[in-house]
Amino acid sequence: MKKKTILLSLLLATSLWSVELEESLKLRNENAFLSHDGAVQKAVAYGKLELEFKFEDNARFVTSGIVEGDWKDKIEPDVLNTFNYNDDSKPLALGNHGKAELREFYYEKEFGATQLKVGKMQTVWGKADGIKLIDKLNPQDFSEFILAPFEDSRIPLWSLSLTQSFEDSELEFLWIPDTTYHKVPNSNGAYAFSSSRVVPQAPQGVSVRQNEAEKPNDAFKDSDIALRYSKQLENMELGFYYLYAYDDFVVLYQDLDRATRTVTLNPEYERNHFYGMSMDYSKGEFVYRVEAGFTEGKHLLDANGARGISQSDEVAYIFGVDWYGLEESMLSMQVNQSYLLDYKDGFARPKVDNTMTILYKKDLMNNTLHGEVLLIHNLNDDDGVVRPKLSYELDEESLVYTGLDHFYGDRDGLYGQFREQNRVVLGVERTF
Repeated sequence: MKKKTILLSLLLATSLWSVELEESLKLRNENAFLSHDGAVQKAVAYGKLELEFKFEDNARFVTSGIVEGDWKDKIEPDVLNTFNYNDDSKPLALGNHGKAELREFYYEKEFGATQLKVGKMQTVWGKADGIKLIDKLNPQDFSEFILAPFEDSRIPLWSLSLTQSFEDSELEFLWIPDTTYHKVPNSNGAYAFSSSRVVPQAPQGVSVRQNEAEKPNDAFKDSDIALRYSKQLENMELGFYYLYAYDDFVVLYQDLDRATRTVTLNPEYERNHFYGMSMDYSKGEFVYRVEAGFTEGKHLLDANGARGISQSDEVAYIFGVDWYGLEESMLSMQVNQSYLLDYKDGFARPKVDNTMTILYKKDLMNNTLHGEVLLIHNLNDDDGVVRPKLSYELDEESLVYTGLDHFYGDRDGLYGQFREQNRVVLGVERTF
């Protein structure tokens, strides 16, 4: 509660006698049906209320919250798992079928060329389609793997941001005392991980048990620190990034008891240094994008490593091209490669991991009908996901949409592991 107390004190210190309020309420009903048998996978009712208070000194306060219920309870069955959350960030369980969550609660004000932003918020780095490389500040909710929009799957964090603006550049410092990490589905969840890329595979005749992770929980000692510097040039924007933080994925150390033939998984969180850069360059009908990053001492599954884990530095990049040459359309193609500099034969992933994406968007009927198709394909495992979607605006406040989430490839692949969860999605949304 200390974070909320500090923020409320800032609000009380702001001129409150002239306040402009903007509010919006978004309601959504979304249903998903499994492709192979038509069974209902989820039936979600969702509401989001957002309030923005604008003060006469150009400060503002933004807060938003959601209430969500799923009467099928197959995505995340039974009790809501909140272990990964910091105590001040946890959503509230509404029985076994729903939750309520504070999504935003931040104060923002400019002091000359310096901007202060403090509270619970999302901080987005990068612009890649369907893949995260430098977008590392906020952990992700993997309850539906990567199918939920990034805006919804990012877990907001209590943070403090100070941004100093210069003539054509800016420097941002971020302090994140919120010890919240990725939310990984329980073993009974629809999108529970099973691929050998991310889950240790026990030999035949060996039983497995897992201890609870020792999660960092000291707001100061275990906090994350980040820096961003961006510069605007003619037709080009450059960004440079640094992050010292705990990896949001837990490291699954393995200890074998040969007498009982039992492997015990002892999850721990480990820190990394991350250095990144980005470039956006526009010329004519094209936009060229580059994101690159270096992770020092990344922890990886290694069948031959001590306790099943080894470390390697990692270099990764995404090169993307967006083409706007077709009327009311955009075609984007990306290549993503990840290199392990200290690769060992027992690693659960390749030395060079290759992924490509294709995204096509098209607006029709005076921009009331919107179509898009996203393909993510891993070249090493020959698996991936294809996601066509159509949405139609009934009026300025209402839209209906339908889509397909189709996984393919070997069941041991990162994407192929979810081929039994292929689904058709139908939804309606209204904003007030």
